[in-house]
Amino acid sequence: MANNNVSNNENSNLPEIFYNYDWSSASLGPIDSWEPQIKSILNLCFKSGFPTYMYMGQDWITIYNEAAIPVMKSKHPQAFIKPVIEIFGNEMPEFVPKLDGIRESRKGEYGHGLYMETFRDGYKEEMYCDYALNPIYKLDGTVWGIINILTESTQKVLNKRRLDTLNKLSCQTADAESLESACQIIMKALQNNQDIPYSLIYLIENNKNPKTGFNSQVARLIATTFDEACKEEFILKRNIPDYFPETHEIIDLTKTSDQDYDTYVNVKYATSTYSFLRCDYWPINLVMKEETSIQVLLKDNSQAILLPIKLTFCNDEIYQLY
Repeated sequence: MANNNVSNNENSNLPEIFYNYDWSSASLGPIDSWEPQIKSILNLCFKSGFPTYMYMGQDWITIYNEAAIPVMKSKHPQAFIKPVIEIFGNEMPEFVPKLDGIRESRKGEYGHGLYMETFRDGYKEEMYCDYALNPIYKLDGTVWGIINILTESTQKVLNKRRLDTLNKLSCQTADAESLESACQIIMKALQNNQDIPYSLIYLIENNKNPKTGFNSQVARLIATTFDEACKEEFILKRNIPDYFPETHEIIDLTKTSDQDYDTYVNVKYATSTYSFLRCDYWPINLVMKEETSIQVLLKDNSQAILLPIKLTFCNDEIYQLY
């Protein structure tokens, strides 16, 4: 018996859902009334090993194949047999007019590196894709629907952009005369970076008193992407956001070594869960102790990650915070 309840089970068989749908109650009418070439294209869509979508009728009802599920992420299965505007309307408002334009012109369109901001996993993320939109014709020459063969190129775009950043950092720090100047060059290069919204570098100094033999560790905030040179006053202005933990310029780590870091919060997204540390201060001691990265939940519920980077440079160790 046909029904219009699309299963919430992401492992459901898509062709089975499609053919069990009560199309007689939709504007497209029952499948038996669809022309043979349209049924052949439907069969091609479902059997293709390539991410393939079809947008059908006046409302651009969307179907796709199993290869497209990883692209849809948490939008699947709710997006199956839904109008395009309900799926991507807020994220990609220009897409429906694009489909309307193809229907009017009856000509296909190819796009490379199409950018959109999407919420496929419960948070905003960049998405880039290459696509080929081709009209599906009825026997009378009118456009019945559109088939979209799509390749997501997000990782390719991000990898290239991040490699460009690394090359830029390598070139600009090559002539640095000191560790401090290298850190300042790095922070300047990372300002307005698309992948790193902000960055801070703490330099950990290991000081030993020659008379007492006592070892002390001091962390100095040596550079940030918030630094601005004030030429009139010949000083450096540093505007740290108020949603950060306490961000001191100098930290005596011997006095903060006994701090408890046991307040972990699980942040759940659509398809994954992450554990973040909620703290009043940057947990530099914990990073040094664990010798691994620590994810921190900030006051506005955004997140940051602390990355330890050890360098041999005049017997100093550097720890970098992102």
